[in-house]
Amino acid sequence: MRVVRLLKRLAPKSELRRGVAVLVGGTTIAQSIVVVSSPVLTRLYTPSEVGVYSVAMSILSILIIVSCLRYELAMPLPENDVAAANVLGLSLVTTFGTTLATAVALWISGPALLALFGASILRPYLLLFTLGQLGGGIVLALTLWAIRTKAFSAIAATRLTQSGTLVATQVGLGALGFGAPALLLGAVLGSVTGSSRLARAAWRTHAAAFHQVSRKGIVAAARRYRRFPMFAAPSALLNTLGLQAPLLLIVALFGTSVGGQYALADRICGLPVTLVATAVSQVIFGEVARLAREEPEAMLGLFWRTTRSLARAAVGPFVLMGVAAPLLAGLVFGENWHEAGLFVAILAPMYFLQLVMSPTGSVLDVLERQDLSLFREVLRLCLVGGAVLIAAAAVLPAVGAVCVLSAAVCLTYVLYGVITWRAIVDRNRSRISATAAEPVSQDATEWPGL
Repeated sequence: MRVVRLLKRLAPKSELRRGVAVLVGGTTIAQSIVVVSSPVLTRLYTPSEVGVYSVAMSILSILIIVSCLRYELAMPLPENDVAAANVLGLSLVTTFGTTLATAVALWISGPALLALFGASILRPYLLLFTLGQLGGGIVLALTLWAIRTKAFSAIAATRLTQSGTLVATQVGLGALGFGAPALLLGAVLGSVTGSSRLARAAWRTHAAAFHQVSRKGIVAAARRYRRFPMFAAPSALLNTLGLQAPLLLIVALFGTSVGGQYALADRICGLPVTLVATAVSQVIFGEVARLAREEPEAMLGLFWRTTRSLARAAVGPFVLMGVAAPLLAGLVFGENWHEAGLFVAILAPMYFLQLVMSPTGSVLDVLERQDLSLFREVLRLCLVGGAVLIAAAAVLPAVGAVCVLSAAVCLTYVLYGVITWRAIVDRNRSRISATAAEPVSQDATEWPGL
């Protein structure tokens, strides 16, 4: 794609910075397509329809994140490509298995779940959830392979294609008056688009490794990286529940119309942050995996450099966003959407800390400290749940509930950073202790000059 080629020409010469620049640049442009389309969509769909769609997307996000049982995170870790290819095979097998299992679960309990959040209009479209999970899981697995092989331009191109498909479908069907189901269809088509591009890029460069994928290799990979489904999968599930809980609880407490206002605020502010943070995290994950093998003592420096750089780059835009959003929301998105601008101002500190603190959280997976990752997500869910209980007990209006939620999530991301920093420090200390405990050879003692 021309955009990706331009990004590659403008990117820095350093391999890591070049990867970050291409991936973040492509992700930013892709998300800009979605954000720029918002003023059109808010005039084609009502707040209630956007609220229903947001409930569906929350459910779909939860399904996709556990599709591979987090085996995909192990892909950058093996030293040879054949072992990594077997991890990719394992990730795809688990994606098909979990998709089948959740399809049965949705067939049984899906209607009741949609009714709980006022989204019963989507009941005839439950099959879209299954297709979205399958396509999203495949793209997730192939993306981690691209990260291992540093094919960042392929990831950027895929995200551009996905965003274009999503927006074109939602705008086109919205103009024809299809309502909330059209929003969901656009999201599903967007999630599955691009998997062929990633698959072709992987096959073109590593076909020899894929020919050596075997059942024995896949079983060996499942055993070697069993901590990922044991700890990382529950952790990722809790993380996604924590991310989606505010919207779902806002809908449950105040209805789909207020939920639509919150969802628009998240689309303006939260979605770009999530995608950029994910892009940075994926590049950092690959670099940390290399440092863990070759230069472990450098991980702490990478943690601090990443955190400081993100904070410096983000503080200005977030201050501007918090000031301007309440003033411009009605003008930009239409008279029905004033409340969304106020929500953006309240949530701006939360999204700032998410962008600064979350990308380095992948260090825990490299260090195979999935236990800490699980603890971190349990803590997050407790804080978010506690905030909602406070809001409900105090009978706060929607604006008050959003304020309490924002404060709770801000605290969560501060704790994220502390936990990641502590895990790196403990790893370095254990290495130093192990090195100091190694016996000195007799030859080196007797002949100090050697």
